[in-house]
Amino acid sequence: MASVDRARLATESGSSWPEDYVWLARRRLAVAASLTAAVHALYIVLYETVWAADNDAVAFGSSLAGLVVSLGVAGYLFSGARDARAVTVAGVGYELLLAFLLGLSDSATLNFSTPSQQVSWSAVVIVFFPFLIPAAPRVVLTASMVAAAMTPATLGLMFAIEQQPWPAAPTSVSLVLPPFVCALLAWAPTNVLHRLRSAVQQARRLGNYELTERLGAGGMGEVWRARHRLLARPAAVKLIKPEVLGARDEASREQLLSRFEQEARVTASLDSPHTVELYDFGVSADGELFIVMELLDGLDTETLVERFGPLPSERAAHLLMQACDSLEDAHRRGLIHRDVKPANLFVARKGVEFDFLKVLDFGLVKRWQSGPEASLNESLVSALAGNQTALGQIVGTPAFLAPEAVTGTAGLDQRADIYALGCVGYWLLTGCMVFEDATVMGVAVAHVTRTPEPPSARVTGPIAPELERIVLSCLAKDPDARPASARALREQLASLRFDEPWSRQRATAWWREHLGAPASQAPRAAS
Repeated sequence: MASVDRARLATESGSSWPEDYVWLARRRLAVAASLTAAVHALYIVLYETVWAADNDAVAFGSSLAGLVVSLGVAGYLFSGARDARAVTVAGVGYELLLAFLLGLSDSATLNFSTPSQQVSWSAVVIVFFPFLIPAAPRVVLTASMVAAAMTPATLGLMFAIEQQPWPAAPTSVSLVLPPFVCALLAWAPTNVLHRLRSAVQQARRLGNYELTERLGAGGMGEVWRARHRLLARPAAVKLIKPEVLGARDEASREQLLSRFEQEARVTASLDSPHTVELYDFGVSADGELFIVMELLDGLDTETLVERFGPLPSERAAHLLMQACDSLEDAHRRGLIHRDVKPANLFVARKGVEFDFLKVLDFGLVKRWQSGPEASLNESLVSALAGNQTALGQIVGTPAFLAPEAVTGTAGLDQRADIYALGCVGYWLLTGCMVFEDATVMGVAVAHVTRTPEPPSARVTGPIAPELERIVLSCLAKDPDARPASARALREQLASLRFDEPWSRQRATAWWREHLGAPASQAPRAAS
């Protein structure tokens, strides 16, 4: 309980910063360090040329040290991702070092005849650095006051070295007071900014989840990286605007929310390890539907093929079998996915396993019925008439639509997902869509009227003949000619024999070669 209370206090006090804000703070601080290094380099050149006759060893040494420190800080911050604590420590340490070095330089070149007319560079550091450091106001104020104290400290050090007494009170005050005034002046606006950031951060919370970084956006809404306020578990949050699902008035909105809650509960009950895990769902304060899912590390099969080309037959079969496991779990509960496509099949690293497939976007599945689904067909007619967004959002993606979903002549059942999975298999083996056309209508009509070209005719590489036969059977126009279920399809795929099966060792070697395993290049959310 004590640890939970500490976690809650840490979050509420603002010590937990959104990742996108930390990233921006790190970049700003790195740029500031780079510009400061350039200023120090300019001073060194001036000391060696224009000011050579009056060159002061302390001022020159301070500029040289400032150049080295600035380059080091810039390199550290530019070199990779840093958490909020690392950025704060780097920023505060850098501020104090700069204030000390600038104080030494100022003390060495001080003109006591007109001290009040000299503006120290340390004042610039004290004023601007609080805006660069991701820290609570009390930390910022403490760092600023310590940085301001570097001025009297370096003055005292120089007076001691040169064995000079402190100047009279008016002069001493004019030298020591301005940095502290700058610290107080800088703290006031940073305190206001901190409150505004806290308000924004509070607005970006959905229940116990805090949105930290936007991962992507599309017609349906946005996907954010999130973290639980009390647990260490990361998550992906998908925000869906009710308007894009057809909720135009209060009545339709209430109906949609009721359906969304019912279907989300059913989806949460899916327990296949190859189905993306759903943690939570609800409605935000702005009226957006949200789904909280597990955050996956890897890439979807659309990106996989686009980046690395068509897959060997044994790997394609390995991935398709895992998709069948997920769909079988849904189908036995009377659910059809309706949007099986490469972008929704995610190849992930799961623990020590590689090429672990997860089926995404089970958030708005549909129960199949015995008769035609008028609502789907009406949406399709609207889409074919020019509303492409409706097609993509409500009945699936045109390149993966089963013929019966286009014509509406038969009730949709699990075999529509089998057809779509056949289209995915075609993509994995060839890197091409089954049918391609310049218009949505052309693609949809092709699924009804045209016979697909065998995958082996689309590529130069070898494709296992039996796997090609299975993929083409999934693409049969007549649902009765396709594999009857996801389990039946999986059994057919499992019966295939390859000269070199896709193994755990091959998967691990591929990830190490192409994605820098054990950690892939960039974690991506189930979006």
